[in-house]
Amino acid sequence: MKSTVFSSEVPKDTQLKIKQALDTLIYRIQNNKAFSSAIDSTGATLSETIFGSIKGVGIYGNTRNDSLYSPQLINLHAIGANQYFISVAYIGNNTLKAIVNFEAAIHANRIIFSIPLFYLTRNWKIKKVGRITYHYADNINMKRAAIFNKKNTRIAKKLGLPPENFDFYLVDDYFDILKLLGYAYDSETAGHENDGFGPVNGYIFSIMHNEDFSHDVFHYYADKVRTHSRNSAAEEGIAYSWGNAYYTDEHGEMISQGHLVKLLKQYLLQNPNASLLDLFNKNPSILPSKTKVRSLLASLISDEVERRKGISGIKALIDCGHGDDNYFKVVNQLIGINVVNFNVEEKRLLDNYN
Repeated sequence: MKSTVFSSEVPKDTQLKIKQALDTLIYRIQNNKAFSSAIDSTGATLSETIFGSIKGVGIYGNTRNDSLYSPQLINLHAIGANQYFISVAYIGNNTLKAIVNFEAAIHANRIIFSIPLFYLTRNWKIKKVGRITYHYADNINMKRAAIFNKKNTRIAKKLGLPPENFDFYLVDDYFDILKLLGYAYDSETAGHENDGFGPVNGYIFSIMHNEDFSHDVFHYYADKVRTHSRNSAAEEGIAYSWGNAYYTDEHGEMISQGHLVKLLKQYLLQNPNASLLDLFNKNPSILPSKTKVRSLLASLISDEVERRKGISGIKALIDCGHGDDNYFKVVNQLIGINVVNFNVEEKRLLDNYN
């Protein structure tokens, strides 16, 4: 690994030891070799997952081809006794691909690494709500936290799975998440709006500081019961119903299925010739905050499947396979809704929604 010129008060011999240990870590990551022995035991599984994601960011050790992104040490400073913060830039062909931060600690002449999360949040508050341990810098909405704890348990049990425990970090946006995970810069996400992160390795990072992550928790548990490839319409529909519509409103509250049903009914009053099948297929942006009319319509279907066929029907929906053809095939088998009668049947579900 190259080193750029920078000023560091870390002693030269310590710098050399850290650089050699970091060289070894990155080399092992890039070459699919085990590196768990170099990872701090605190949050080890998450650190391993995130460190594993830098594979492919650069090609380690190949300086003959400058179109490849090579790691360069650009910063190293002490943050505590035998504790250090490190920044590595991946640069190639005069292009910056990413800047990745590591936290390193020296224990008995052995250097171990972790993502910056645990150092950067060391002074955050912690509140345990049932199976969810919330980490937050300033405030927490206990009502929403209690709701999410209940949903986590209910969704898992509905699918016949044991509810899991999660460490939940409340942040404002995706760029805060990247910072905590160690990505100071990533060219693939720069300039883009993204959402929350997780669940992964027992960790969740919120979207817009909201305590209720039940939409993606449903996807997490559904992945454990699915045997075929994921069907977006089926799973988004159930997630809208059992969890929420994922995005928040102007008050920071997760948008509910019920709220979206009201908005869709208003839209249909103003557009009486609108085809519900066209809305499902074309998914136009007629609802607020990135919420999807396609997913809302699918949620009404999933409710009807659950009402008439129970959880066995929901599991069949989850496992229907990729694509709309498979989706409608299973929906038709379960409750008789298909592309021919979709407008009539979906309108009935809308009208009967309570």
